[in-house]
Amino acid sequence: MPPDPPLNEPGQEATVTQAPGETAGATIGHYRLLEKIGEGGMGEVWLAEQREPVRRRVAVKLVKAGMNTREVMTRFESERQALALMDHPAIAKVFDAGATPQGTPYFVMEYVAGVPINAYCDNHRLGTHERLQLFIRVCEGVQHAHQKAIIHRDLKPSNILVTEVDGHPAPKIIDFGVAKALTQKLTAETMYTRVGALVGTPEYMSPEQALSSGEDIDTRTDVYSLGIIFYELLAGMPPIELRKIAFDEFLRRLREEDAPRPSSKIRTQDKATLTEVARKRQTDPLSLAKQLHGDLDSIALKALEKDRARRYASPSEFAADIGRYLKNEAVLAVPPSVTYRARKFAYRYRAALATACAFALVLVAATVVSIRQSIRASREAAVAQAVNDFLQNDVLFQASAFQQIGQGVKPDPDIKVRTALERAAQNIGGKFKDQPEVEASIRETIARTYGDLDLYPQEEQQLEQALALSQAALGAQNRKTLAIKVDLARAARDMGHLEECEKLATEAVEANRRALGAKDLQTLRAMALLGGTLEIEGKYPQAETVDSEVLKLDPREDGPEGRARMDAMESLGSVYRKEGKLAQAEAVTRQAVEIETRISGPENPSTLDEMAELASLDEQPGKYEEAEGILRKVIDIRRRVEGPQSANLALNMSDLALTYTFDGKFAEAEPLNRQALEMSRRILGPDDSFTLMAMHDLGFLYAREGKFAEAEPIYAEVLERRIKVLGAAHPETLRTIVNLTIAYRRQGKFSQAVNLFQQGAASAQENAGFQNDAAWAMLTVPDVGARKPAEALEIARKAVKLAPDNADYENTLGLAEVRNRLWDEAIDALDKAVKGHNGSDATDFLFLAMAYQGRGDKAKADENYARGAEMASKAAANNAELTMLWNEAAKNLGKPAPPKPKPANPPAAHSASRGARGAPS
Repeated sequence: MPPDPPLNEPGQEATVTQAPGETAGATIGHYRLLEKIGEGGMGEVWLAEQREPVRRRVAVKLVKAGMNTREVMTRFESERQALALMDHPAIAKVFDAGATPQGTPYFVMEYVAGVPINAYCDNHRLGTHERLQLFIRVCEGVQHAHQKAIIHRDLKPSNILVTEVDGHPAPKIIDFGVAKALTQKLTAETMYTRVGALVGTPEYMSPEQALSSGEDIDTRTDVYSLGIIFYELLAGMPPIELRKIAFDEFLRRLREEDAPRPSSKIRTQDKATLTEVARKRQTDPLSLAKQLHGDLDSIALKALEKDRARRYASPSEFAADIGRYLKNEAVLAVPPSVTYRARKFAYRYRAALATACAFALVLVAATVVSIRQSIRASREAAVAQAVNDFLQNDVLFQASAFQQIGQGVKPDPDIKVRTALERAAQNIGGKFKDQPEVEASIRETIARTYGDLDLYPQEEQQLEQALALSQAALGAQNRKTLAIKVDLARAARDMGHLEECEKLATEAVEANRRALGAKDLQTLRAMALLGGTLEIEGKYPQAETVDSEVLKLDPREDGPEGRARMDAMESLGSVYRKEGKLAQAEAVTRQAVEIETRISGPENPSTLDEMAELASLDEQPGKYEEAEGILRKVIDIRRRVEGPQSANLALNMSDLALTYTFDGKFAEAEPLNRQALEMSRRILGPDDSFTLMAMHDLGFLYAREGKFAEAEPIYAEVLERRIKVLGAAHPETLRTIVNLTIAYRRQGKFSQAVNLFQQGAASAQENAGFQNDAAWAMLTVPDVGARKPAEALEIARKAVKLAPDNADYENTLGLAEVRNRLWDEAIDALDKAVKGHNGSDATDFLFLAMAYQGRGDKAKADENYARGAEMASKAAANNAELTMLWNEAAKNLGKPAPPKPKPANPPAAHSASRGARGAPS
């Protein structure tokens, strides 16, 4: 069954139209129950159909009536933070959760249309090596859960379902956290669960789990359960028969009987059974026994040690040993004798050894290599064990009231992950004085969790200490040291320290290339981080070069859908959009959305980021509704999955407010924009790029409404902060200058507008990368070249060439062509401006009137002037520039001067549009 979900916020309970859990067809919120697919003592699982906002099949778990006590509800809430942290391809995702009006909890998760792992392997006749590779992915999923401080406690084949993705098996672990959350005794349906208050499935339990109430267990209990599954995948049968026996006999066997070697176990079976087991592994009985004999026997027995101190310390250590076997390296489970190490070495290099003429020299070399491998393997095991012990004794034990009292704090039964981490982090310094590698690994693990919780300063602090320790213990060129440096660069970017991130990422790319090679996966990840950082800094050509280089590398290095390639694809799409290459941007972004949805799921944060990026490409006339629909969906998912106070949620709310602004829905845009701005200030601080973006959007909203006096102070504050944070030549700073200057011009503050434009023009010339953005051209056209029409025409043509779909630039070009007496060209440009502005800009029609007058078409000149003058009369209040241009048109056409306008709030007036968003992660 799925893991326990978080509870909804108050007021978010589902509407139940029929009592759940009785018959197919019942409806719970957005979900219609189709078929019961599982049932236990405390709940039942249904296949259901989600009806909105998307249609899909999901699994719905209902907690049975009578189980919704305060204790259960409290444990549901305490599990929420841990479950929200879990994000791994091998773990089924939780989509939704809530409670019925009767108080019965339920939650919704990914429906996995798969079969138990042992059945899948047998049905597809997977060989031993294929089974081992699939099992490693299961171990990685369980390890991910352990890093998030979650112990499964009910691992068994039926809780590890295998489906196929692109023709390849993909395991999905389900039923996380149930035993941990629901601590009451089960009903009499499961005898073993009631007797002794066991939690889990008896035949897959570790001895310590079966012999306790569940308190004295740690992550190694999952290792034991994995060991039983591993044994069954190899031998086709359990190590010890524990089914259908009395409870006392079950405990005796589990406590006293040692598992036989898998290779010995299969030899004890009758011929027909053994033949069938071998057939399902595409081999014969003799060959299967040889495959299992030796290393695999030892790996299986080490995972099944009764004494957990002798067991593998973690699933990752278990998986690492299997990986060594697959690469013909020495495994930790086998005593490290010289003979064994030499034999493994000789097997791996048998071709070379066959041609050697001096066996004694080779044996010496093999001995040296084996000793080095043994030392390295032992060191890795010691580090893994120390990290695991720290997580158990200093982090997980924080949940114990006794442990909290021992630290002199008031016991908190619902302690938060952040609190547990902070208390544990205080104990690191003096605990590993002579073990710098261990301390570095622990600090790296804690930093990763801080990052998952968006606690970036704490993450950076731990990573800085981990990097110093790793450099001292392992050297600056060690793979682990270099990986920590990449993580430190990413943390700097998360905090908005872009220059520091670029410096660290550049150093990491160069160091990884030297130490590991240009195509090493770690090098690619550092490159993707650098490309994304350059994009945020506005260094678009450099970012495009780096991102394109990552995407050109052989997909086998990272996989066609690997994380480094996906990060580079996301950054490249954003770069294309900011460079005005909209067709390339849309193609790359749509591909990224499709891939992220397939590999990460529709509600993964990475998928939501790509969807928001795609919506930004629809912020143009005729596509606003599509963009609004995408963003509303993204916001609903963010609010449900990440909570109501998420930085990403604030960003997407600001995105939607901006789209409303473009669409002229000012009443909807302003409250949403203000809410997003307040959230961003509180969560990220006043100088964060997201906060300044939301503030700039608010100023842009007022400008579109014609409220330039209200837009001016907002733009001024954004400009001051952007100069401080980003510098005077950054594209976002220059765009702010453009919009603030327009606000000055619209109020008749021409001297201030000219001074600010001169400042912006000087900065733009220093920024070569900004030459690729058409907005820079606007900086040199403060009054559309009234005094130098030929120069203005040249600049306006360049602007339109760089941004051919920009209605503002077409309007600027049209007026420049009118002043240069190019009547036909002006009419063509202004017709495009009218279409681009949806007929909402008075100046388009006033300029058209002058163009038709010049060409001698008085009827069309009068028609366009009448339309433009009518619109201008409603919009000219407090808009000195519009009044000036209206006067110019009236003078050229021999019309009376415009009447003095009455104060009013004018309708939307066009303004230089805000630039593309940059994302910190």
